[in-house]
Parts: sequence; C-alpha cells; structure tokens
Amino acid sequence: MNTTAARETLHALLRDFEHALAQEYAALRTRDVAAIEAAVTHKRELTLALNEAASQCDLSALRDVSPHADEQAAWTEIRALLERCALANRTNGAAVETSKTLTNTLLDLLSGRPAGERLYNARGRVGRSDRPPRAWESV
Repeated sequence: MNTTAARETLHALLRDFEHALAQEYAALRTRDVAAIEAAVTHKRELTLALNEAASQCDLSALRDVSPHADEQAAWTEIRALLERCALANRTNGAAVETSKTLTNTLLDLLSGRPAGERLYNARGRVGRSDRPPRAWESV
C-alpha cells in the first residue's frame, strides 16, 4: 500500500473510531448494556485495524512539517482526529468511573454502610479493614 492510500485508510479509520466513541458515550448515558457491549466490540475491531494501518504509514509525518501543503493538511487533520478521539475516550472513561462510583455508593447504602466508607484492604482491594474478608473477597 502506498503512503497516500495508507494515510487515507488511517484517516477513514480514525473517523470511524471517533464515531464509535460517540456511540459508546450515548450508550453509556442511557445505560444500554447491549449497545455498550457492541460499541466496545466495534472499538476493539477498529483499534486492531488502526494499528495495522498505522504500521503502513510513516508516522513521523505526524510531528514533521511536510514540504507538500496537501500532505501537511492531511496529517494536520489526522492529528486533530487523534486529539478528538483521545478526548472522547477520556470522557467515556470518566463516565464509566462516575457510574462505578454511583453503583458503589448505592451498594454501600443498600448494605447498611455509610456511603463512601470503602477503604483498600491489605490485598489492595476495596473493602473494610476492620472486619475479616468475606469468602468472595479472598479469591
């Protein structure tokens, strides 16, 4: 594959990845488990394809200035896509962490513990340190 075709493939895959991240965010917001799983599977497939496409490109062009204006514009767009994807991925990660924290708080309240009373035990797992570990925590 020539450099131009590889760059265009990389660009198309990054656009698809950005779209997959947006779908994942929408699924996270609605807590649609099937859609979240589908988005994660699609992201995994795109990640493999992106790795393959990136191996076909000279990625030094991402940081170097090209003497050709059209090439420079294409690499600038790829850099912008990478930055948007990174931001979207961090946003999705924050949404997952927020959901996890909410779930843990609700579990604490349902089990009679004050919310947020989770400490790390000697094994580095979340749990109370003043009680013996439960059977499922020892695994």
